[in-house]
Amino acid sequence: MLRKIGVKLALMFITIIILSSGLSFVASTVLSPNVPGELRRNHGEIANALLELEEKTALTIDEMIEITSTSMHQVRQRDIGELQLEDHEVGSLERGDTVYRRDGKIFGLKAYVMVKGEILEIGLQPDSSLFSFTALRVWDALAFYIAIGIVLTMVLTNRVVRPILRLTEATRSVASGNFEVELEVRSNDEIGLLTKNFNRMVTELRNMEVLRKDFINNVSHEFKTPMASIKGFANLLKDPDMTEEERRDYLDIIVYETDRLAHLSSNLLKLSKLENQEIPELAETFSLDEQIRRAILLLEGKWQEKDLNFEIDMDKMTFQGSEELMQQVWLNLLGNAIKFSKPGSTLEIFGRWEKHRLIIEIRDQGIGMSEETVQRLFEKFYQGNEAHNSEGSGLGLPLVKQIVEIHNGTITVDSEIGEGSTFRIEIPTESEEK
Repeated sequence: MLRKIGVKLALMFITIIILSSGLSFVASTVLSPNVPGELRRNHGEIANALLELEEKTALTIDEMIEITSTSMHQVRQRDIGELQLEDHEVGSLERGDTVYRRDGKIFGLKAYVMVKGEILEIGLQPDSSLFSFTALRVWDALAFYIAIGIVLTMVLTNRVVRPILRLTEATRSVASGNFEVELEVRSNDEIGLLTKNFNRMVTELRNMEVLRKDFINNVSHEFKTPMASIKGFANLLKDPDMTEEERRDYLDIIVYETDRLAHLSSNLLKLSKLENQEIPELAETFSLDEQIRRAILLLEGKWQEKDLNFEIDMDKMTFQGSEELMQQVWLNLLGNAIKFSKPGSTLEIFGRWEKHRLIIEIRDQGIGMSEETVQRLFEKFYQGNEAHNSEGSGLGLPLVKQIVEIHNGTITVDSEIGEGSTFRIEIPTESEEK
């Protein structure tokens, strides 16, 4: 099919070349003032030649006509009565001058001269015209122009169609399930843009496939325990001799495990998308310090239960990034800090600019973590011993780390068992504001 497009393009360009050449030839013939002027000069030269032959030779009229006629120009004898010449024109002829008259055609021109008392008419041959007169001079150049144009059209058409053929072959490969295809972008025109969009599409398809497989693998692995728990307690509920208190306890466990499954699946999707999908340009501008304060308010119910205090010291920070993703960072970090803090303790939050880096620290006075837990804290599904008896899926901190890295930042942890933990985030910025 694409080859047919190439043929159509070639035929279109060839047609354009031929039509434009023909129309330009007609226009240049009709509109150029040089063509009728040159025709007049040629007629005049033949008229002068006839007068010179009359003066210097004893040739007959017929011999003169034969000598001066050419394949383009015709000389013939005319009767003065047929011509309906004006008196002043007759006078000019009798004095040996050449008289020029139009014959009604486009730039049709004839010349008249009197030789040996006879009127001779000089004009183009019957099968000739102003166009054939012009064509004699430009025909070779015009033919070469068309021929060269056709050759160049074929070459350039092949050059235009070749990238489309490459795209077609690549599309066929992607349709068969090969998402590793990537085409080289060789131009900045529409074809180049199409190639860029094709590569982006393949990248998204490849990442979506990885996301799908990763999500299925994680779900099949991590959902086994809560699903088995739900199934086990659901079977226990079938016992008709169960007390009402036991029934409520089992139902509470099923609701808890169901909530944990929902939380787990939600975090799995978020993390898989961040790991495998291209992230849009981070172009939102917002107040980071105000965002952290809003996150604290959203978690008010949790920290009020533990009667926690806050010590907040943050510079005014206008930040450019993804507001939605960064909100997820603070909710996760603050939620963990609240969860593992001792009742009545203090949470410290510091934010400052330092040498074109944004630095935020969140410190809690909680149970702390072992060295092994700190080293493995950002692994998916990992939960330290301190967290086993608490609600969690082991995906919150890997999600935080992925978001921070998307913003070209880093996150580190300093913790000691019984002394609490400090999470430190550093993100490079183009400007510093205080």
